[in-house]
This record gives sequence, structure tokens and C-alpha cells, in this order.
Amino acid sequence: MKKMLCYSCSALLLCADNLFAIDWVDIGGFGTVTGVSTFNDKRPYRGFRDDDVDFEQESLFGLQVRADLKDGLSGTAQIVARGFDDWDAEFEWAYLTYIINSDWTIKGGRFRTPFFHFSDVVDVGYAYHWVRPPVSVYAPLFKNLDGINVTHSADVWNLTSTADLFYGKVNKQINFGGSETSVDLKHLWGGSLGLSSDWYTLRFSYFQAEASFPFTAAPALTAILAPPELPVPSTTLTTETSKATDIDADDAFFASISLRIDYDNFFAVAEITKSDVEDSYFTNPLAYYISAGYTIGDFTPHITYEQFDTDAQYGILDKEPPGTPRNTLEGIIQQTEEDFKQYTIGVRYDFHRSAALKFDFNYIDYKVEDGISRVDAPLYSISANFVF
Repeated sequence: MKKMLCYSCSALLLCADNLFAIDWVDIGGFGTVTGVSTFNDKRPYRGFRDDDVDFEQESLFGLQVRADLKDGLSGTAQIVARGFDDWDAEFEWAYLTYIINSDWTIKGGRFRTPFFHFSDVVDVGYAYHWVRPPVSVYAPLFKNLDGINVTHSADVWNLTSTADLFYGKVNKQINFGGSETSVDLKHLWGGSLGLSSDWYTLRFSYFQAEASFPFTAAPALTAILAPPELPVPSTTLTTETSKATDIDADDAFFASISLRIDYDNFFAVAEITKSDVEDSYFTNPLAYYISAGYTIGDFTPHITYEQFDTDAQYGILDKEPPGTPRNTLEGIIQQTEEDFKQYTIGVRYDFHRSAALKFDFNYIDYKVEDGISRVDAPLYSISANFVF
């Protein structure tokens, strides 16, 4: 089916001049080949790294096609193949853009969620100095949404202002805990505001949605949840507690602030994010990082500090009477405490005008280790990034 879709799109582009009044078609692409290892099979990084060098998990290749349909209308599609997904190519972007005038632009379809400082280029490794953006912030369950986006650009005093307003939804299958599950966000709305000058860029973003994540915190939780249509036996949680552990049509919000400074060869960037899902076991994390670097010829050494703080929902236990189910639930809630700090030092080498070689050393430091998935560990990464 995917091959048929790709063949159909290619055929459409070939005969586009006969179907539409197209001024031009721009085809570009990007790619990343990344090798990672801890060089220590007893110290896994985030639970899945070992002493082998892995060149698959974080390597990817992308192709973007943009067709100008004249009179301010254009179409954009982006296809990305990822190593961890067996290199199956998928359409990540597919949207129409209409330029109303020099200030207003509207687009509709599937496009990147404008949540973060590097949202638009998070898959384009060539666009930033790290091998990967800080994992504490750039680890969302989804990156694209289906909907509509309105952009307004203007000059305010000595600043360039860009405001985005969007509305849409997300329904995506993800791999969580080794199994496929669905992330469903309805009535997703929000916006972002960027202010930039010659030497700094300040950005704010916010969104709200009705969230449903039909997975539980751990397999053990499934075993003690009471089916709502059956009487509650003594080996299960009460109905009230069961509802408190769900993320089912709950109100959710996300907010972020970022600042980037560029002064001669020096740069610094910082970003802070906050997520919250009401009436659930979601840990409502606060995440942030600060990074700085200095360009010396073709080399850019850099350093980054990041932190991820969670709020384990022990208040849910107040709804549950003493007993085995409560004790089991308390252990599961303890497992959601994912607080960690991470330190990164690295260097980027721009050996070609369209390609860069990068090396990063990361060290993750958990507040509480569990010896399995939360283990203080180093990670060594080397990456070649290119655009065309």
C-alpha cells in the first residue's frame, strides 16, 4: 500500500503541469546516520542501550516536496523513513498553504506541532548542534497534528513577531512499553508567539486538549483494575480509584518558553516546558535545559545541562482503602518517578557546506535508580547529518 501511494504521488508530480498551473516543484531532503553505545552492557542508557554500537535506532532519511500552485497557494509533503521503524517510509507532513497577504498565512492538513523551539527541524539533525535535542524536553508522544494553522507576521518596534494559532486533533499509534497503543487528543487548540531581533529569539507556546491515553502505568496495574460493569472484588481497586488512574477524555495542557542568544561566535539556548493532565496518574513533568557553544572555524564545541522533574500522583492512594490492591498501586506509582539530570558535552564539525559530523557524550543521573530502566549511565554518540 505504501509503495502504491509513493508511485501514485510520483506519477502525480510528473504530470502536474497538465493537471495544475504549477510554477515550480521544489524537492529537498535530509538525513542522519547515528551510531550510539554505552560500551557497558551493565549500564543501559534509558533502558535500551548496551555495549554494541547501534546504527539503526536514531538514523533516518527524509524527503520534502513543495509545489507552488500560483496565486499564493502551495502544497507540501514530507516523507520520513526511520531506522527504528524498519525504514518504513511514512507521510509525516501533507498540507496546503495559502498566503493571504504579506502578514497572514493559513495552512491545513497534517503538519508539525509548533510546541518547541526546534519543532520544525527536530528531525533535521543538520539544523542544530547536538546529535539529538535534549531528551528531557524533546520526548513527546506525538510530533504532528491534523488540523488548521493561521500565522501572522509583523514588525513590532525593532522586533519581528510571528504568531501561530492552531486547532486540530491527534490520533496516533505509538510503541509504549513494547506494545502498540493509541494516543488520542481531541479539540487540540493553542498557539505560539515568537519575537526575534538581530541577536536573540524569544518564544512562547501553549496548548490544551481532551486527552485519552488508553494504557496503564504498568502491567501490574491492569491486573488490579476493576471492570466497570462488574462488582468490585477484594483483589481489585475500587471504581473511584480505577477512574483516577485512567487518562480518558481528561483535560490536558502544555506550555513552553524558550530563549536563544547569538552574539558573534557565541550562542546559548534555553527552554522550559510544563505538561499537565488532570485527574489521572500522569506525573505532570517540568523539564528544562540550557546549552551554550562557541564556533571556532568549522568546529563548534558545546555543553548542555538538562533536568526532568516529575510529580508522582500519590494522592490517588487516598481513594483506596488499605489492602493488597493499594500496596500494589503504591509500588506502581513509585515507578512513575522519573526524575533525572543529564549532562552533555560535544562538538560539531562542519566539514562540508551541506553536511556536518557530530560527537556527543551524555551522562544521565537519576534521582532514584531501579537497576533496570532507570540506571545512571553514559552514552557515546557519533552522527553524520546532511541536507540537499
